[in-house]
Amino acid sequence: MAVARMLKVTAFVHSAAVEDAVEGLRAAGVLDIVSDEHELPTPIAAAEQRRIAELDEYIANAQFVVTFLGKFHTSDAPFSSFISEKIHLSETEFLALEPDDAFRDLYRECVDLSDRPASGARQRVRLTKRIEDLEPWQDLHLQISGWQGTRNIVLFTGTVPANEGPAIRGRLREAVAEVTVEELGAVGSRAAWVVMAHRDVLDEVRATLNLTNFSEVTFPDLSDYPAEEIALAQDEIADIDEDRIRLLERANALSAEQYLHAVSLAESLGSARDAVAVRDQFGATERTVVIAGWVSESNRATLEGVLGKLDGLTDVSFREAGEGDKPPVELENPRWLQPLETLTDLYGRPQYEEMDPTPLLAPFFLLFFGICIGDVGYGLMLIAGAYFIKNRLDVAPGVKRFMDLLTMGGVSAIIIGVLTGSYFAIDPNVLPSFLKAFVLINPMEQLTLFLVITVGLGVVQVFFGVLVAAYDAAKRGNAASAVNDQLSTLLLAVMIVIAFAVPGASLWAIVLGLGVVMLMKGHALGAAVVNAELPLWERIAGGAWVVAFVGWLISVAFGGPSLIGWALLAGSVVGLMTSKGVRGTIVGLLGGVYAVYGMTGFLSDILSYSRLAALGLSGMLVGSVFNLLAGLVWDGAAGLFAQGGFSLVGGVLVVVFASLIFVVGHVFNVVINLLGAFVHPARLQFVEFFSKFYEGGGRNYAPFGYRTKALVLHAQGVQQEGGTES
Repeated sequence: MAVARMLKVTAFVHSAAVEDAVEGLRAAGVLDIVSDEHELPTPIAAAEQRRIAELDEYIANAQFVVTFLGKFHTSDAPFSSFISEKIHLSETEFLALEPDDAFRDLYRECVDLSDRPASGARQRVRLTKRIEDLEPWQDLHLQISGWQGTRNIVLFTGTVPANEGPAIRGRLREAVAEVTVEELGAVGSRAAWVVMAHRDVLDEVRATLNLTNFSEVTFPDLSDYPAEEIALAQDEIADIDEDRIRLLERANALSAEQYLHAVSLAESLGSARDAVAVRDQFGATERTVVIAGWVSESNRATLEGVLGKLDGLTDVSFREAGEGDKPPVELENPRWLQPLETLTDLYGRPQYEEMDPTPLLAPFFLLFFGICIGDVGYGLMLIAGAYFIKNRLDVAPGVKRFMDLLTMGGVSAIIIGVLTGSYFAIDPNVLPSFLKAFVLINPMEQLTLFLVITVGLGVVQVFFGVLVAAYDAAKRGNAASAVNDQLSTLLLAVMIVIAFAVPGASLWAIVLGLGVVMLMKGHALGAAVVNAELPLWERIAGGAWVVAFVGWLISVAFGGPSLIGWALLAGSVVGLMTSKGVRGTIVGLLGGVYAVYGMTGFLSDILSYSRLAALGLSGMLVGSVFNLLAGLVWDGAAGLFAQGGFSLVGGVLVVVFASLIFVVGHVFNVVINLLGAFVHPARLQFVEFFSKFYEGGGRNYAPFGYRTKALVLHAQGVQQEGGTES
């Protein structure tokens, strides 16, 4: 139950065996490759650069195909709307995927299927607009090509505001006698006109129309009758719609046939690119390539086996992490504890030198989770739901690990539910006697005690975090920090408890506790006595001041003479002016005062645990409300059953409705409580617990291997339930 031991690997590989070495490392997936520290040039030459560029183009094409076909793909897997579909392939099938001629044809067809509907849609918009523009003119029995007029007659086609039509007619007749106006259909609030006049009065007609709101309309690209042009446009729209249907049918068929293969190919190409691009982290000489990285000790034999197959063309060395190294972090925990690594990963992996906090947080998180859910029925529902998702759905390993965590939380909720007598929030007083025997506390009736218990758990975890910090400091060889910074906190807590618990002890416990802890947290004694840079007499002076300060504390605590305080004050003034040792101890004491002031944050940390009681009670209250509603409806069925006859049907319906209220209500209660039951206990670990001893920030152990997301690789082709075999 610790951070896995990491070994620094340096492998010298003959250039002739680099390809085999990369493929072997990729298949093994045990070496976390890092950049070569010898500052040698990389072995990526022009050929590799061309290969990367070629793969980038293939990847872009494959991703386009996946995106396009994905719009038409529907999965047959259960709950596919919420769970991403998995594709199961053997390693051999995965490596055999290549962008062949069939894929190139598929890409071109997808491009065509993507472009043609868009082009057709644009053309459809233009045709629809043409129809709208032509509709007012469809009753005009004159070809559009003839709208230019004849040798003697000139035509003006356009629109005028409908309410200004009579006025414009009048102005035309006033200006020119030989003019005719034919009014056609409406264009919104405007009327379509054809104005005919003799060419001799062309200028007068044009000038008059220009002085009105007449807007000329022409169709320079059309020549047939308006009604015929409308019919042609409608036929073309029908053809576009039919073509769009055919394209959609082809896209759906193509998606059913090729989508899974396209996804597999895209991920295979990405992995192939990694196999070439990883060489950018290698170093190279004329005939040798240097591969550096980290491997966990448990995987050392696997790595040696992979590189040992290269017929003596490699030389591998292993060494422990040294000063300045930053190894990746892999956690090694027993199987039952691994689900709780989810919490550690949410916060961040420990640094390589840190302890793994997973086993430390595990009992607290599970207990707090159980308190927040706190019901036997709800715990069983969580276990059943987690089992179904893990074993009946094709989900990722991370999701399965989280389901294991929920299962453990469900077991904890059952235990807490038994101890609190909560079974689907039913009143504990109506439980059978054999179930009542297990009840230790009824939170609904003993709210104060329940609240005290949760706060007490906070005290335990917070101060346990202080002990862990002391142990960690001592393990690193910093015993002074373990005692002065961490154990002093426990000392003050003990003195405060004595002050409140022991009659007559409040004064001396508080005075001695605060004073001694200030000295410890400020490292006042170490600043004088242990400081080897000071002369012996300076250290003696500093130590004497500390003794005098402790004597004054005892005097204040037990009612000694005030003369001791004045003597301490005088000695402090003299010491500040004459002795570096005394100055160091006094400065240390002031630093301790500030550190003790900062300990007030412990109070807010501990009070945060009271929310566990609030969350637990809220779940019980909401559950009891649904029980009350279901009970009220159920009671209505008794009268219907008593009436007999057709009322029996109504009674059955009422019973069904009451059952639905009970089932749906409690499912809803579990769902809304689950988020709080996970988030708040996790927050208590991250903020109140980890802040006492844990830093985090380690880099995950990420070995070079096959990079897949939707694909699940197997030694042989395996068809998993809910998954798909490409």
